[in-house]
Amino acid sequence: MAYVAQRDDAEEAIGGGRAAPLDHVQRRRFLHSGRILLTGGWLVLMYTTIGNRVANAEHALVGLALLLLGVFLIMLSPVANQFPGAARVGAAVADAVIFYLFAPGMN
Repeated sequence: MAYVAQRDDAEEAIGGGRAAPLDHVQRRRFLHSGRILLTGGWLVLMYTTIGNRVANAEHALVGLALLLLGVFLIMLSPVANQFPGAARVGAAVADAVIFYLFAPGMN
């Protein structure tokens, strides 16, 4: 009989198992952070290409990256359950955007 590698229980406990499906709150978080990034990227692109004649090319590149990241999060929200790896990356980005821009108050 051929040897078949078995999963460790520790790997299963760490998160190597099947991810839980996303609920509507997590999908809304993807949509909110996607809208924030999309709007920010659009504003940076418009300012560097139309408004400011001496703008650097780096600003346009950052604006394009923000715009595309926002589009990625918005397009990922309806199909996040089918792509758990992309959903984990999207959740990390969404958390970083939301908690960076809307940090809880320090007491």
